Amino acid sequence: MYRITALLTAALLVTTLAATGVAAAEPPTPEAADQVLVRYRAGTTKSEREGVARAYGLTKVRGSANGRTEVVVAQGRSPATARRQLAADPNVVAVSANSWRELADDITAEPGFNALWGLHNEGQVVDGIGGTPDIDIDGLEALQVTRGSADVVVAVIDDGVDFTHPDLAAAAWINAGEAGALATNGLDDDGNGYIDDVRGWDFCENDNTVGPEGTDGHGTHVSGTIGASLDGQGIVGAAPGVGIMALRTFSGSTACTGGDAAIAAAIDYAASFGVPVINASWGGSDRSTVLEAAIGESNALFVAAAGNQGWDMDGGDPRFYPAASPTANIISVGAVDQSGALSSYSNFGVTLVDIAAPGDNIVSTLPGGFGVASGTSMAAPHVAGVAALALSAMDGTPSVAALRARILATGVPLASTAGLTATGRLVNAWRAVDVTGPVALPIDSHKIDVGSIVGTTVSTTMAWPAATDDLSGVKSYIVQRSLNGAAFATLTSATARSYKRTMAFGTPTRFQLFGRDRAGNVGAGAIGPTVKASLFQDGTSAARYTGSWSTVSVSGASGGRLHRSSRAGATVVFQTTARAIAIVARRGPLNGKARIFVDGVDRGTINLYRTSYQARVVVFSTSWATTASHRVKLVVLGTAGHARVDIDAFAFLR
Repeated sequence: MYRITALLTAALLVTTLAATGVAAAEPPTPEAADQVLVRYRAGTTKSEREGVARAYGLTKVRGSANGRTEVVVAQGRSPATARRQLAADPNVVAVSANSWRELADDITAEPGFNALWGLHNEGQVVDGIGGTPDIDIDGLEALQVTRGSADVVVAVIDDGVDFTHPDLAAAAWINAGEAGALATNGLDDDGNGYIDDVRGWDFCENDNTVGPEGTDGHGTHVSGTIGASLDGQGIVGAAPGVGIMALRTFSGSTACTGGDAAIAAAIDYAASFGVPVINASWGGSDRSTVLEAAIGESNALFVAAAGNQGWDMDGGDPRFYPAASPTANIISVGAVDQSGALSSYSNFGVTLVDIAAPGDNIVSTLPGGFGVASGTSMAAPHVAGVAALALSAMDGTPSVAALRARILATGVPLASTAGLTATGRLVNAWRAVDVTGPVALPIDSHKIDVGSIVGTTVSTTMAWPAATDDLSGVKSYIVQRSLNGAAFATLTSATARSYKRTMAFGTPTRFQLFGRDRAGNVGAGAIGPTVKASLFQDGTSAARYTGSWSTVSVSGASGGRLHRSSRAGATVVFQTTARAIAIVARRGPLNGKARIFVDGVDRGTINLYRTSYQARVVVFSTSWATTASHRVKLVVLGTAGHARVDIDAFAFLR
């Protein structure tokens, strides 16, 4: 039997907790400010609402089940303009900005909130030490999304939990099979081998007293960080709406009689109730394959403190177990201080420590009050709380592997832990609860690139409006392409809202756009219209020449010949149905200037002069949001010494 050391390094009772102000409600992301809230009149049909969307170029972000209320964004118009237009529509009862409001039970109004730098770090001083703003888990932002579901339970395997504490009483998990009148009848009513196990079990004393007086400071502190209630008193945990199952396996800092056997029994107990998250703020230097088997079979995310010895666990023994165990459902958690540095005591390892969390000067619940403690014991429950929040927000019942991957992937990169943990990240609650991908709008701009050379393909640039995201914000876009009706294939993933690519002439092409947010969610794809590139030669019937023009054979020209004029005032008008039109010409030492008009509007002068000849070059391009009939007119200016204009072809997209 070996000794397992609990990781509480300090416990200082705090008698006064400072109050803080109330944060103003505002949209969670800049993109959310573009949203418009529409209320349709009673009796409108789905087709009528879709007709309104088409008429005003609206894209729906979300809507009510009955369809009467929708959040929309408008393409190419400000939210104010969209609201004015919609207000005049007979199908619309009311329209307004989509405002954000705060819950009446303000999170920051908890008297001790200002001390919880791990949830919300503004550089405040805690236990005499100041911090760096935003080195936190974004707990305030996450709790404005979800407080956690009571159906999600975190098992705290520790030295017990004081559920008489006002901030923990409401968090206690209740065993329905032993609750109510059955709680004190001295019988094993649910037949699981434990008598009156209403809120968990004491594996030290083999009874249901999960918080024996005077022995449960560590577990009570851990539990407050996970789930202290949002109740206007004391503090608040990372997931104040979830349940906490107390499983006592320690007496003070020492494993109670039974050692690993008691811990394995506690893991099995949690597993028997399907508990999805287990917090383990403890460990030891001896590896136990029995414990690892119990952990692996628990079907729970096992959040383990990395240990307080300052060891590089990748360097070989000694290591801290079970944090260093290879079991796939373990997350090993290191600690950072208020400035974001890896805590001096925290174990680390680029493969054996997964992620970091706040661990220094953590204020939480203690029997009879509140206290501050430091250690990876304090870091682990931040991660356990975030995992419980994420489960509360995620659809369905995600696998343990999916939950673990989400917690690791949604952490925020932290330079100070790069190369010291597997992810180099600080756990982030806000990103973890963001489970909805961005709403992308179809790609609405296709332009032929000026200066590109035309061959069997033409260089084009597509662009699109910003996607909208409800929480963490848009990080990047995924562009897919379908040729001739084939399946979509990914072209690129980019942070910019434009992408240059070539299009083969005569090939119908469709593009699909996805948005990816900072939490890694990918939203639904937005498919734009079919686009086809075409090339008409200089002699096409779509081009009408006036004035003095001649045709000349030129090697290297697109069709082997050019239309040429040096006479000032000579014109060519190209008219077709298109969404982009380009003039293809030859540039050279004898070539000069021409003026361009698009649909009768003067677009300025282009210069075809070049010291050496260059054939098949796009010298002018224009585009529109939709396909329609357009005219592009070129007027030869007859520049002295450089009078020639050589028209090679006309490229267009439709």
